[in-house]
Amino acid sequence: MRLMIAQTAPQRAQIPHNLDELEALCLQAKEAQVDLLALPELALTGYLIFDRLDALAEPLDGPLLTEVARLARHYGLHLIIGVAERTTDGIYNSAVLLDDQGTLLGCYRKMQLWADEHGVFTPGEAPLVVDTRLGRIGLMICYDNEFPEVSRALAQQGAELIISPTANMVPNAKRQQLQITCRALDNQVFVACINRSGQEDHLQFCGNSLVAGPDGEVLAQLAEQPASAILDLDLSRCQKSRKAQDYLRDLHPRLKIS
Repeated sequence: MRLMIAQTAPQRAQIPHNLDELEALCLQAKEAQVDLLALPELALTGYLIFDRLDALAEPLDGPLLTEVARLARHYGLHLIIGVAERTTDGIYNSAVLLDDQGTLLGCYRKMQLWADEHGVFTPGEAPLVVDTRLGRIGLMICYDNEFPEVSRALAQQGAELIISPTANMVPNAKRQQLQITCRALDNQVFVACINRSGQEDHLQFCGNSLVAGPDGEVLAQLAEQPASAILDLDLSRCQKSRKAQDYLRDLHPRLKIS
């Protein structure tokens, strides 16, 4: 699988601008023969939109995701991107996975809400792993990275690659790297954290997006500014890393998800 992580600096509430940036990244990804393009948390609206959610949040069949699906189909890419999802039950901080035909394969709703998110978003209820032609992909979002239980649940459901759209802030870059490499090593899977860059009011985002392999090694890492990285992942390495010791197999039965 050829993965492209795109560390963007979306402009708050400027959806047309952010969509233009997405399309430019799609073109770059297509030219590089990328299979899967992944962007940060709330990448189309900006993060600090809590006072504007009523205007910015949309259902999955709304015009914003319809346009994202068109881009996925037009450029022949699988896409993962963070969105503010409106439902009859509330508004969720979500990550969607679309295939290269623009079909919505899955929508994960962030379970571990952070700080002021509790006042505006509804927490998700379940982990999500999607079986795609590229491999089994699990989703988590930002603060989920800091809870080992989330990635462990995804690994027990068969995830080979965990993608985490993120909006993590200064001074958390070193902690982010430690957590992502640990999530990969503990579960013997690939983990990609796509953090954002830039600033919104008092929030300075720290970038430093990274991809870690199933032995905990850093395969790619960006700096603080907007950038992207493309790398080829051999998902069979997940099984190879379990030859010496297999943490999921050896996990005590009381800790396993039935």
